[in-house]
Amino acid sequence: MRKIAIAGVGGIGGNMGGYLTRGGQDVTLICMSWRENAEVIKRDGLTLISDKGEQQIVKPKVLFVDDLPRVKEKFEVLFICMSSYDTVKTLNIMKPYLAKDAWIISPQNGINEDLIIPIVGKKNVIPCVSYTGGGFAKPGVVTMHSGYYVVGELNGQITPRIKELAQILSLVVPAKISTNIMQERWHKLCIAAMVLPVSQIYGFNLGFFRGVFQNEKTRQILARFVDEVSRVAAAAGYKLDTVEGIKVEDWVNYARGQMPELGPKIEVSGAHFPGNSPNSSNTKLNDFRKRSEIEYTNGYIINKGRKLGIPTPVNEIIVNMINDIESGKIKPGLDNVDRVLKLTTPI
Repeated sequence: MRKIAIAGVGGIGGNMGGYLTRGGQDVTLICMSWRENAEVIKRDGLTLISDKGEQQIVKPKVLFVDDLPRVKEKFEVLFICMSSYDTVKTLNIMKPYLAKDAWIISPQNGINEDLIIPIVGKKNVIPCVSYTGGGFAKPGVVTMHSGYYVVGELNGQITPRIKELAQILSLVVPAKISTNIMQERWHKLCIAAMVLPVSQIYGFNLGFFRGVFQNEKTRQILARFVDEVSRVAAAAGYKLDTVEGIKVEDWVNYARGQMPELGPKIEVSGAHFPGNSPNSSNTKLNDFRKRSEIEYTNGYIINKGRKLGIPTPVNEIIVNMINDIESGKIKPGLDNVDRVLKLTTPI
């Protein structure tokens, strides 16, 4: 049995660690920034709340980051479940406690392999694309969304370790193996780069990502995102055929106003996202209590586009707009959506 560390015990890391513990794996949760969370889990256990509302308590091993020097046996697997901007810092902290041939796995939204490989080497890195999610209710309590993982080797081979990793992750949610994992990475990046930012500029709360698929204007922005990101991905060597189950060419035609009948299909495609009501939660996107990861999602797309000669005006406008919201210059609202539509025209 492999010795597994999960750095970051929020919604993603907490659920992964909790369900792997329940499945009998040797897992240690590493709380990187919030000691109270570690202390509550040590005292009361970790409460897992499923997407169906079912609750259970597990008793995982947990350490606060300051306690890492107590670790005697090096970890063979590390899942980095921190925000993308903490990836390098987290990996540098964890590196002394990793076995030489440890698997380094990032189920994060960004293409963080570009950050990880220079630190640990290409052979240690295994990409993992997460189509599941979770929430952090309070210290020691996490909620889970249904979904699945996709894993694969960078070279596309189906190796014994990939089969083993998929088997381990299947204790959490179903896990699939891909022979083109970086294409899958770009697909997830496209989704992350369009759904959350559009929710942010409109002001939907964290529980209402589904809303951007239900509004005609925000659907138009989503389509323009797909058009733009798919061009960058293709230039990078990872052609996207579909996004959210809809052909990229249909998204593009919809962005150009040529397929208005696609609107209801796009709305249905977003049905798996969480949905409550806009502006009705104590945890709203426009509060921005947490630093945005946008420089590692949309910013990554912009930088890659510049290197490859692909214009990215939708991403650039959205990034600037979110920076203005974070700084208090503007407020979230439908006016922002109208402005994006006015300033961007499909090619």
